[in-house]
Amino acid sequence: MLKNKIMVVEDDPDLMEMISFKLDNEGFKVDRVVSGRQALDRIAVNVPDCVILDVMLPDIDGLTVLNEIANHSETKNLPVIVFSNIADQASIEQVEAIGKYDYLVKAQTDLSQLVDLIKKRLN
Repeated sequence: MLKNKIMVVEDDPDLMEMISFKLDNEGFKVDRVVSGRQALDRIAVNVPDCVILDVMLPDIDGLTVLNEIANHSETKNLPVIVFSNIADQASIEQVEAIGKYDYLVKAQTDLSQLVDLIKKRLN
């Protein structure tokens, strides 16, 4: 059985390690990405099954990345879960304005909840 490929776009190495470990243990293939530009470049070559996307990234912010994903025919239906520490309503509304994407606040989300949402989006 083929493993679903999950792209994790996260610049915090400790959090990247925790998320990757959890997803590996759940049977997913993890593609680790540390910047918005790197995410867009990799998606252009090989579209993953789902993207976990931080907002605050060192180069291109996650909302710009999300806009790019939403505005391309090959990726517009790609499940993206925005996973950020920004908990303000304005940021959530920005994501909702781009499309039907999920928004989870890191400090309020257990990694098991993240995995459950990934599985829900893939089915």
